[in-house]
Amino acid sequence: MKAGLLTLVLVLPALIVLFLHGFAENHFTLPYLQPLVDSTGKVVMNGQDTVFYQVPTAVEKNIKVVAFFGENPSNQLIQQFSRVEKLASDDVKIEALKGENVEKDATEIYKIKPLIKAKSAENILYNEQFILIDKEGYTRGVYDGTDPEDVDRLLAELKILIDIYNKGKD
Repeated sequence: MKAGLLTLVLVLPALIVLFLHGFAENHFTLPYLQPLVDSTGKVVMNGQDTVFYQVPTAVEKNIKVVAFFGENPSNQLIQQFSRVEKLASDDVKIEALKGENVEKDATEIYKIKPLIKAKSAENILYNEQFILIDKEGYTRGVYDGTDPEDVDRLLAELKILIDIYNKGKD
């Protein structure tokens, strides 16, 4: 009796895992960010769907991570950027925008606005942010470049986006 119960307790979870693995697929999605707005500030719609802003310079058929560096970047930002750089490949381009036009590029080309830190309600300026852009130029994530947890989220979402393209899904 005890041997049968022990066998059931050990074998049943394995059978469930094998069943789910055989008939199910793990699939994650990432949201599209930055809806397109018209001159009045109203969100542009296509029927019932929101039209999202496409970064014009980003449509290069590569996934892109863009970091914005101000004149004096913090050590935290530099450390976190070096973590992200390790994922650069033929399909993933990592770009660091520096110089006097960074604020203009961030706000006009990439449509970056200050983020608000969830824990402290403190603004995260454009020059401390990373953004994740997909192969079609859509912004898929905005991250605090000085927060290791947020950069961990960026790294995970970058891997998810790579997986989405490898599976041919969106």
